[in-house]
Amino acid sequence: MAADSESGSGTKQASDAHSPIGAIKWGLIAILAVLSIYGLQAKTSAEAQLAAVRGEVDSLRKQVDDAADARKASQDEIARLKTAQADALRQVEEGKADVSTAMSKVSELDAKSQALDKQVKDLKTKLAAAETGAASLKSKLAAAEAQTSKANAALEAANKAKADLEKTKAAADSAKANAEKERADAQASIASLQKQIESLKSELATARKDLAAAKAGAQPAPQPPPAEATKPDTNSAPTGGPAQPTTP
Repeated sequence: MAADSESGSGTKQASDAHSPIGAIKWGLIAILAVLSIYGLQAKTSAEAQLAAVRGEVDSLRKQVDDAADARKASQDEIARLKTAQADALRQVEEGKADVSTAMSKVSELDAKSQALDKQVKDLKTKLAAAETGAASLKSKLAAAEAQTSKANAALEAANKAKADLEKTKAAADSAKANAEKERADAQASIASLQKQIESLKSELATARKDLAAAKAGAQPAPQPPPAEATKPDTNSAPTGGPAQPTTP
């Protein structure tokens, strides 16, 4: 019985593995596991990209602050040089060379200020693009997290369905074992009934033989034909008869 149960269980597992429903079930579980892994990888990659973008944004902000400080220093220098230019103009007669030098410095600082303004604008543009990219990465990260949550929920549902299927399979195996036991009991009962039938047949044959023998013994033996009765002879004297009376 144990060997029959183990062979039946092995056959059931093999049939589940090769059945379309079993293949679809395991395929869905594999797909969900791959999606979950892909979602986790996408989440990790997005977090790394977001961290890199945040670092770049911080660097750009620092560059913008440095450029703003440099611009302020240049404006202060321009103001100072303009003041110096005014003083130099008032002192033209005292030092034209100093005025020319100051003018060249003012022109250089004006060019530097314009370059710094352009650099600040470019940095602001890059900062806006970086913030846009960060927002896009945040949305992608949220989508990846949602996809991961869905994949995890689907995987949990698949595991629960697998556990339910395993319980159903165990119940089916138990029912099969009970059916096999009932079948063996029924076969044993059938064999016992067949033995009883054979015994009854033997007893019936014996009873028939006894009945036939009894019938044969109860039939009367054949009677011989009756003999013909002899006619009395009238010529012969009677052998007997009433005694003759005697005289006294």
